[in-house]
Amino acid sequence: MGLRSRGGWWPALCIGTTGSILAVYILLVTSNWIYLGWHDTLYFFSKSRMWERFWLTVWTATISTSFSLFIGIPAGYALSRFRFPCRYLFASIIDLPIVVSPAVVGAFLFGITTRFPFDWISEFYGIYIGRNVYGVLLVQFTVTAAFCARLMKASFDMIPIRFEMVSNSLGAPPFRTFFKVVLPMAKNGIIASMIVVWARAAAEWEGLMLFVGATEGKTDIMPFAIYLDWNGGMMGWVTSMSIVCILMAVSAISAMKIIGGRSNVW
Repeated sequence: MGLRSRGGWWPALCIGTTGSILAVYILLVTSNWIYLGWHDTLYFFSKSRMWERFWLTVWTATISTSFSLFIGIPAGYALSRFRFPCRYLFASIIDLPIVVSPAVVGAFLFGITTRFPFDWISEFYGIYIGRNVYGVLLVQFTVTAAFCARLMKASFDMIPIRFEMVSNSLGAPPFRTFFKVVLPMAKNGIIASMIVVWARAAAEWEGLMLFVGATEGKTDIMPFAIYLDWNGGMMGWVTSMSIVCILMAVSAISAMKIIGGRSNVW
């Protein structure tokens, strides 16, 4: 429950600082939109190039987020509930992709993709993971899996453990307690976290720059396409795609706040 904002200069200063940050962000967006102009906005937004990159960004982020959830939910639950040897060491290693530059992750992926199981997948199934959409998915997954595990841990931490203890005392096995008690109670937090992970996957480009590279219409998701168009001096495309990315981010944050509610991990 928040404090009352009236009465004194300190609340006014804090709220005013928040308002100034909001004003700067609004100025950044509107100034770029004014720079682009209404006519050019309609022109770039009507081009198939824009929406090909948009949908490439959406579906790759969705698939990589699904894989991240498959790993992140049990890992987050383990870090939240279980005590095991070297737990803090495991947690520190899992958090590495969060604190190191995504470019470092992209560089290290060069080595791992020449080893099992990636070489086996390439040899027997003809699926080469590198400068293609499979490489995009691998980079997005590698960058977001640890982020997902950390957010899921925060969601499970909000659920009092006494509910699981009651379920176990009534004879329910741990896996049944997890699916019947914990997951329903953590549902909103998990969905809100999933949206954040999706947005993070959609915003990735540093790792892609090193590991994947750009192929027109195949690997250039929107953040990466912005970087490439900037280098090419195509400022109309840069501004218009930046506006789309901002709208995607605002939509994701709004959905996270609405769905997460009081269980919001942010």
